[in-house]
Amino acid sequence: MFRKISFRSTMGYALAAAVLFCIPVAVYISRAVYRASWLLYAGSFLFFVVMWMHTLHDCRQRGYNESTVAMVFGAHVATVLGVLLATFFSFLLLVAFVPGFLHAGMAHKTLAGEPVNVIHDKTNGLSFQVFFAATIINFSAGSFSGIILPFYASRDQVRDPGDPAPLHQRGVK
Repeated sequence: MFRKISFRSTMGYALAAAVLFCIPVAVYISRAVYRASWLLYAGSFLFFVVMWMHTLHDCRQRGYNESTVAMVFGAHVATVLGVLLATFFSFLLLVAFVPGFLHAGMAHKTLAGEPVNVIHDKTNGLSFQVFFAATIINFSAGSFSGIILPFYASRDQVRDPGDPAPLHQRGVK
């Protein structure tokens, strides 16, 4: 399955998705107000759009006749790479914008106006919300586009060519 993936293109889209996700995250961290949490979802939506474009580009590059399983696998590889990069860049943003983030004790910048039930850590939930959006929400959005779009973009779904699954062994009992 990995031989069918263009790693240069996949890495380019994953990097673009991570960078576009981190632009609203940087604004959210600099404001550090709970009411600006919508910026995290806006960043995840940008991540979703880039993953959508990657899947469409990959389908077009393969002539719209590739196995849907291979397309789903390729989309998930891009999603996982994008999530890893988004998490790493989010960590760098937290280190840069929150003084004392890596030191023991409370950080000098904490989330303001948060509800009582938010996870309380050294930033009063700021880092939790950023990492939650960078991992769970981005993976969910990328997986959604990676599952739905290959079935939509495939022209011939009756005769699905290619290997059905990466670990399928035919004839082995």
